[in-house]
Amino acid sequence: MKTIVLAWLALALPAQAPMEPAKDLFMHSAQAPGVEIRFVDYHWQPALFEAMEKGSGAIPEATRNWVIVRVILNARPLTFGTARLPVGNYGLVLWPNLDGKGMAVEMRRVDMREVYPDVNAIAPAPRGETMFKGPAKFETADPLAPRFDATLAEGDGTVTLTIRYGDRRLVLPFVR
Repeated sequence: MKTIVLAWLALALPAQAPMEPAKDLFMHSAQAPGVEIRFVDYHWQPALFEAMEKGSGAIPEATRNWVIVRVILNARPLTFGTARLPVGNYGLVLWPNLDGKGMAVEMRRVDMREVYPDVNAIAPAPRGETMFKGPAKFETADPLAPRFDATLAEGDGTVTLTIRYGDRRLVLPFVR
């Protein structure tokens, strides 16, 4: 009898097709004197980002951190937030609002060779040393960026990293 019920359920329920990996994601890079960044142009997913902002556990990917940018300081130390970053490789990590205090951004010194093994999924942060962690102060922005984007701009004694993802913008200054 159990076999008949299971067979009937198998026929009654629609088959779930495996999710296709994205075939149009690409690694990008940008440079300013002494700084290089690398990132993947992930598609804007408003429900996923909203779940991260609100701390919702409805979407599993919204309950873990994401390495969103690889930052390489190759000439001299820079200050990020309250931390002096020596020359090296860092992961810029975005943390969801799981504690009700808002999203956070972390600059973590890591071995970045393990961060982008599969560009179809935003990687969680590997082990490393937290150099700075503070609030991620996203602002709304127009027009909508259909894909994740990051730029560097050289200023007077600063290098500004600007993150665009959907209708959000995050501006992060590095001080020389």
